Amino acid sequence: MLGSFSFAINIFFILLIGLLTSYEDVKKNRISNRYIALAVIIAFLTNVVDSFLEPAPAETKSLYLQTTLLNASVSFFVGMLLWKMQVWRAGDGKLFFAYSFLLPVSAYYYGFIPLFPSFAILINSLTPIFIILCLNVWVATSSSEKFEILKRTANLKSILYMLLSLISLQWMISIAFKYLSLDVTSSSYLSMLLLLLLSNSFQEMLYEISPPLVLLRLLLDSQFLSYAFLTQLLLPFLVFAIALAFITNLASFRFNERVKIAHLKPNMCCVERVARKGGFYVRVATAKKPLKLNYDGLTVDDIKKLKQMSREGKLKFDELVVKQTIPFAPFLFLGVLLTIILKGDVITYIKLLVI
Repeated sequence: MLGSFSFAINIFFILLIGLLTSYEDVKKNRISNRYIALAVIIAFLTNVVDSFLEPAPAETKSLYLQTTLLNASVSFFVGMLLWKMQVWRAGDGKLFFAYSFLLPVSAYYYGFIPLFPSFAILINSLTPIFIILCLNVWVATSSSEKFEILKRTANLKSILYMLLSLISLQWMISIAFKYLSLDVTSSSYLSMLLLLLLSNSFQEMLYEISPPLVLLRLLLDSQFLSYAFLTQLLLPFLVFAIALAFITNLASFRFNERVKIAHLKPNMCCVERVARKGGFYVRVATAKKPLKLNYDGLTVDDIKKLKQMSREGKLKFDELVVKQTIPFAPFLFLGVLLTIILKGDVITYIKLLVI
């Protein structure tokens, strides 16, 4: 609904912020908050304030504003969720939110999801990463590592439970948001996001309640077994399940390494946490009260603190597992550019070309 001038301003700042954050992330392994703040300010002025000034009916303005703010809110939540799940860093999550708020919702068309149009940016950003990781496996891993990754990825029991969970969640979402008239693909994408959220803390419960829910759905809504429904549900699911399992298992082989305390460097991302146990400090996977460090990117002071504690004999370890982080900013920039060019996500676009 934005005028062409405001739309052009948004695209200009997307290009500017994309170039600046990509350069900074590659060179310095960080994303400055000032770029995020700039994007949010411009987005507020154009997508919120200027939308009221456009010559359009009040209902159209209200719908545009609601969609914009809802999309921005969901994007912020998803960005922080993926940070908590250690898919990317906090700065990447904030940058995703900034792009989602800055890109007008009128730019989305193919695969449009009313609750979360910016899911297209997420798909378009993660797809190139998945391709690069596949090439990395082929070139950089040994035969035994390839076999182990494929074996873990092709865990039929886990995939079956994930599929049952997805079918039940998709049904619940379709009922809950019936007034939005979500198509199968849109509700499937939202189900995947919800599955990511719940599987972190409620995986066992989800796996227990999903089979009876699927049976109940079979009795009440047998049309979900139709060919059209299954093709729209299964294609996104297969991409989601295989990519998630593949990337998760690949990370344990190629993107984690042990670094001596003496060799730690600023901005290194720690996979482990440091927690007090008795009179000493130990390494743990998670901790309610970990030692206060910036685990997403160690600072100079953090490293000095760890080295001092090591010299004083307070640490029961001499190395930490750190993640070899991928600069996400360039991929997010590529993702938003693809979204603008394709007017949606690449998977939906390819499906339309094939069909």
